[in-house]
Amino acid sequence: MPNITRRAALTTLAGAPFIQAAPRKPNFLFLLTDDQSYQTLSLTGSPFMRTPNIDRLGREGVLFTNNFVAMSLCAPSRACCLTGLYPHKNGIIGNQIRWNHQLQTLPRLLQSSGYRTAHIGKFHMDSDDRVHPGYDYFAAQLGQGQYVNPRKNINGKWVDLQGYDTDIVTNQAIDFMRSSKDKPFCTWIGYKACHGPFTPAPGHENDFANIEFRPPESFFLDDTGKPDRVRRKNQNPQSAFHAETQKGGKKKKKKAAGDAPGSLNAWAARERDQYRCLMGVEDSVGRLLRFLDEEKLANDTIIVYMGDNGFFHGEHGLHGKMEAYEEALRVPMLLRYPAGVKGNQRIDAFTSNIDIAPSVLDFCGMRPPQPMQGLSFKGLVDGSKRKPGRDSFVYTMHSDDAAHPTVKALRTSRHKLILNLTPKDKTELYDLLTDPKEMKNLALESGNAQLISDLKRKLIAEMKKIEDPAIPAVEAS
Repeated sequence: MPNITRRAALTTLAGAPFIQAAPRKPNFLFLLTDDQSYQTLSLTGSPFMRTPNIDRLGREGVLFTNNFVAMSLCAPSRACCLTGLYPHKNGIIGNQIRWNHQLQTLPRLLQSSGYRTAHIGKFHMDSDDRVHPGYDYFAAQLGQGQYVNPRKNINGKWVDLQGYDTDIVTNQAIDFMRSSKDKPFCTWIGYKACHGPFTPAPGHENDFANIEFRPPESFFLDDTGKPDRVRRKNQNPQSAFHAETQKGGKKKKKKAAGDAPGSLNAWAARERDQYRCLMGVEDSVGRLLRFLDEEKLANDTIIVYMGDNGFFHGEHGLHGKMEAYEEALRVPMLLRYPAGVKGNQRIDAFTSNIDIAPSVLDFCGMRPPQPMQGLSFKGLVDGSKRKPGRDSFVYTMHSDDAAHPTVKALRTSRHKLILNLTPKDKTELYDLLTDPKEMKNLALESGNAQLISDLKRKLIAEMKKIEDPAIPAVEAS
């Protein structure tokens, strides 16, 4: 063997391509809020919210303006994010269904690829108290949990914690990421905020005290264009349909009308408290961003911020979610990834919660496995100029049987067709260009039969693509 100096050997090895380290895969931080409708951030149009930390994700990254959920309910939406599958495919069609440990999920796939993974916060799934596969660190409450002094399952051990849940969840996430810097990490945060009953975040108990909360115009309408199910939920005590469904008839109606000022005051107080919960998330996002900056992790971390489902703030007299109107199915989604995505982008193409898993895998250089149904939006934001994957979106509100849903709806760029199937009720058609608040049901007018037929055919075609078992129910309608 020839004599080789140590310096020459090191120089030779340093230049050898076979020992060059592979580029580190990006970290992933997912921030999932609860019951947050689209227009609840200053970035998305709220006239009174001040959310500079959350807005920063959109300013330095991407705001998705047409992001929808496949079903507007806690557990089904979370399952869509985790699996990239529609509810009828992943089996989580309601809140009272336990998680199937055989399901493939984004964290499990990342863990098998060398990531350290964590689920922190709300998991839900029929109050499932098990530790779930795919996580190196698991810290979740039972069901909804509670805002103050929550009880958590931390890696299989139940622990009573002191403090406010939003702060606790954020602390746990920061601790996990700090301990995981030697590997890429996947940190999945499920905030309880801003789900009811609403307990304001510390320091925000008096926020918005001087803001006058006025119910939207549709709160006061007894809209005969809506199905009976929706009209029956109307919070407006002056609603004729509301009064008719109460015992006592006219006497009850008169009493309800007299209670209207108090009811509106209670409505406004509840609204304020919900937004006060969300301000705790705003504070936490600021803390998370500071941590990533201080640890020099920000450039290589994909952050996705999203609401699990929307929420009605009095629109159509409703409180809650689970209907196919915009306030329930359209949710905020922001993405920041400095190393791979230019900032200050606005994406109007249709995206969905089922797209989260395949998109993150795409960013991480991994091919989304079968049978994921979501579409990667990476090409929409990283400059590769891929065309939008869809021009419409299918929404479902499931009953106990995926083949016989309560509602099946199609949302296009202009129209929305809502089929109320179980129990059968009137069809709804809205022109979102001329009637964005969905206050005029065009299906009740003559001359729209062909448009309804065309939209129904498109709905069935989209359902065939996703192997939806409810096609016979739609055809029968």
